[in-house]
Amino acid sequence: MSMISYYFAKDADVSGSWCRCVNSLPKRDRNFHSVLQCKCGEEKPIHKWNWEVDSQLSIPNVVLSNNNLDVLFHPTYSSGTAAVKGNLPLQQNVHHYWEIKILTNLYGTDVMIGVGTSRMVLSEWQLRFSSMLGCNRESWGFSYTGFIQHNCLTRSYGSCFTMGSLIGVYLDMWTGTLHYYLNRRPLGVAFTNVKKCDLYPMVCSTAAHSAMRITCSLSEPPSLQIDCLKLIAKYPTLVRQFWSIPGIATMLEKKYFWLIPPLPVKSECKLELEDECVLSTKLINQHYELQMRRRMDYLRNYLVS
Repeated sequence: MSMISYYFAKDADVSGSWCRCVNSLPKRDRNFHSVLQCKCGEEKPIHKWNWEVDSQLSIPNVVLSNNNLDVLFHPTYSSGTAAVKGNLPLQQNVHHYWEIKILTNLYGTDVMIGVGTSRMVLSEWQLRFSSMLGCNRESWGFSYTGFIQHNCLTRSYGSCFTMGSLIGVYLDMWTGTLHYYLNRRPLGVAFTNVKKCDLYPMVCSTAAHSAMRITCSLSEPPSLQIDCLKLIAKYPTLVRQFWSIPGIATMLEKKYFWLIPPLPVKSECKLELEDECVLSTKLINQHYELQMRRRMDYLRNYLVS
């Protein structure tokens, strides 16, 4: 299987787990003590940043490992909301993409992935069970229950994610938009006007023994290639034309794999072609009716005169 087809394999779930190793675990081992040890989804080992722990925490509710790419929340028991943030701020006017792999089962009040400003004091939440990211104007979050939140406003957005899921976060600091991906399928724009000077990646959890890993974190300057890929993804016809060009996807996936539109399956192409035929027929009929109406008006005016 080629790299491109691996990224967008047809059998990859839009919800649930991307990692097939989850299914190989005995059911008795799929509890909150189980931690995935595989490397599924980690074929892009580029890391512009890693996690850091708030030095003001009075309770050791976070454990970092694997060069601070892995985070384990509440290693003994949970007494509130634990959180970590990236050790570097996200640059302005740059396209940022990072991916989080869920290593354990998720449960409880909330587990969230998102961004926040330096004004988010993570230690304030360590004794409160809450949906921390998005609880104020200083943060934006995507919950494992499928909801997104900002400034205490929540709305339904995507499917739930769980053990083995890959959560992609695409922050376009040029336009100020925040997008999420679930198992490398885009969920669309989650937030707009996300253009702060000091944004950091953040994750939080209230669940004991919950863990996740940064599989990659990329930063790319604005380019015509990015703009073209974003435009192509909006139109099925352009997606088919894109995939008809030999080698172009392989060339672009090295830098922009998250923006490459999924290869449409045959059934989807058939439906899209049928829709286009129906639309063309409607346009032809409308044009014909308009011409006939104009001719009738001309004849009516001629007879009257």
